[in-house]
Amino acid sequence: MSQHYSNPKDESINETGKSKGPVYIGSEYGRLKEVIVGEASGFNPSLQAAWLQEALKVLPAAEQKIAIENAGKSWDACIVDAESGVTEAELLRAENDEFVKILESLDVKVYRPRWLSEEDVKICFGGEALINGYSQDFPRDNLIIIGNQVIEANLRTPLRRVDIEGLRPLLTEKCNVPAVKWAAMPHLPLLGDYANDAPLLEGGDVMVLGKTILVGNSENAAVGSNEMGYLWLKNYLGRDYEVVRVPLCDTVLHLDCALSVPRKGLAIVCPDAFIEGLPEALKDWDLIEVGIEKLKYLVINGLPIDANTYIMGYNENEDNHEIQAALEKRGITVYPIFFGAHNAQGGSLRCATQALLRQD
Repeated sequence: MSQHYSNPKDESINETGKSKGPVYIGSEYGRLKEVIVGEASGFNPSLQAAWLQEALKVLPAAEQKIAIENAGKSWDACIVDAESGVTEAELLRAENDEFVKILESLDVKVYRPRWLSEEDVKICFGGEALINGYSQDFPRDNLIIIGNQVIEANLRTPLRRVDIEGLRPLLTEKCNVPAVKWAAMPHLPLLGDYANDAPLLEGGDVMVLGKTILVGNSENAAVGSNEMGYLWLKNYLGRDYEVVRVPLCDTVLHLDCALSVPRKGLAIVCPDAFIEGLPEALKDWDLIEVGIEKLKYLVINGLPIDANTYIMGYNENEDNHEIQAALEKRGITVYPIFFGAHNAQGGSLRCATQALLRQD
């Protein structure tokens, strides 16, 4: 079963026997040992949220319409099927349950955030915070983990700014040890728009390829990370890492919507999403290419378990058979899972997880 706040033994030992600590991410494709999976707890932003219309551009038209119709509602109150009465929360919960089963069958230890209610958000952040809503289904964006460094991100997306409160008990347990460096970016006021000269960084934009770190920057001014966020991370990490800014077109939310790395030397990628071309780090790689028209269906946002195992989402609009066949042709075992409710909210499997421990 998934766990919330147990105290696991430090089993992350490298080949020389030196401990890397209870939190360590050296790459996107190292053997996944421990992970956070999100919760089906959330409240949709109000139509009063000034940023909402621009941010909706990353969703398909039909899902934009549904988001507007359900603005200002709890997920438990959003009926998605009038005949059955099933709610948004119930669909998300069912997808998470199936996802956790697959992860645990692959010997991955699963943690879950502390559940946040509307009352929790009001107590912690004030009643006005609910104008922006909150969502606990995508724990990827609030944290950036590189090596044994855990960084609490300063998010552009107002909907996601309070999510960190649900992760804090687990962070306190995992990060208060000498082997882990735990820090936070400068956090600006919860409400209101951020000026573009503030450092904004979201976990979906950060991909770890050994000592090379890619940071996506969408041209959509309402979503994702910005250039100042990239510069902040570059300065924070110093000379030990090469941090590379990756500009993306305005219909792409995060870098992990346009790039996935199942193993070293192999990438699933949408070349048309990269307005300055593919990063040099991917030069001479084996590429499984995807058309930009499919990105809104989150076809690329999968989760590598190790170099030979990959979990891949699909939905009613895109069965992902082509990518699955391309991966299997390269000797990778694919575990497909229906993830339509998550996809409708703009994320998929990588978004719905925060990897805590990968073995190189």
